[in-house]
Amino acid sequence: MSDPQTPNNQIPEENAGMAARGSNKITFLPPDAPLLRVDNVSTTFHTPRGDVRAVSNISFEVRSNEVVGIVGESGSGKTVLSRTLMGLQPRHGVTVDGSITFAKRYVAERGDAIDGQVPENPLVGFEVARAKESDLRTVWGVEVAMVFQDPMTSLNPVQRVGNQISEGLRVRQGMSKADAKKRAIELLTQVGIPSPEERYRAYPNQLSGGMRQRVMIAIALACNPRLLLADEPTTGLDVTIQAQILNLLEDLQRRYHMSVLLVTHDLGVVATRTDRIVVMYGGRVVECGNTRDVFYGHRMPYTEALLKSTPKISNSSHSRLQTIPGRPPDILNLPPGCSFAPRCSYATEKCHQERPELEATENEGHFFACWNPLPARKTPPATRSDASEIGVDSVRD
Repeated sequence: MSDPQTPNNQIPEENAGMAARGSNKITFLPPDAPLLRVDNVSTTFHTPRGDVRAVSNISFEVRSNEVVGIVGESGSGKTVLSRTLMGLQPRHGVTVDGSITFAKRYVAERGDAIDGQVPENPLVGFEVARAKESDLRTVWGVEVAMVFQDPMTSLNPVQRVGNQISEGLRVRQGMSKADAKKRAIELLTQVGIPSPEERYRAYPNQLSGGMRQRVMIAIALACNPRLLLADEPTTGLDVTIQAQILNLLEDLQRRYHMSVLLVTHDLGVVATRTDRIVVMYGGRVVECGNTRDVFYGHRMPYTEALLKSTPKISNSSHSRLQTIPGRPPDILNLPPGCSFAPRCSYATEKCHQERPELEATENEGHFFACWNPLPARKTPPATRSDASEIGVDSVRD
């Protein structure tokens, strides 16, 4: 968890050259800089009913070759956050505050003023929040890419899937039409689509839901991005296909050594596939930490409620599923205190009146926001049967 160092609407000095065109002073980032740094980011929609802050004061980091899970119910702000990180929010009617810094690979341009020696693998800070669309196009696809929730609405229905994959290769990497086609077929093969030469000429409506999602993954990986945002990539797919897509993403992440930001509402999905977890509720982060700390040492009652609502294999047949009572909060009219207080069995009067801020636990990088937290659990379960008590078979080390 990073502490915001920059006031809202102020670009860090080391990123100013990348965020504002016309200033060519280049300051390189240290080699161990986070791939993505999110500092105090808020996204506000201006509507006729009033301002809606769908994402509020979010801060976290994603490091190289790391998988981070964003977890929460529908309406918690996960998708708004992921689109904000990509710079995909509309230019009008939406305000993005805070700083989103991406460690971009440096490409020399005429007029650059180098501050010091050029390192072996130079990185520069790219400020996403206030970048122009023309600047964002220099990082989309080649540095950061996104797999959207619904491939049927994300793919162009009147374009063959092969053309949609090869377009980025021709535009971003300057490939010829023949080379782009060859690479597109290779990508279709890598994502597990049978008869790739035939599917290259197919339209999206001629493919199953699982195949369409595999095509979306192929498009996202076409230009070898360093960061992949996967926004609920298994939505609408049956359980078997869900597992195949998640296993595919895990295999590709290891093969390409890229970082992944995996957005989901299912804690079981992130248990064995992420290094760290960020739990969101009501547009805010309510708990975050490495995967084992969040699963075995969670302090926030909302995290506990999500885990208890996960079906367990160990339950007897016809056992009643546990649910979280009530409904998610109305973002337009959030309560003055903790947003989860109306649904929380541990809530006190203070919870309804004052909003808690994130505070650290004894475990490094583990934070929670709660006035009445769960007791700390010192020793994580060591066996698969113990892990099943929290609704999963195992948790990633």
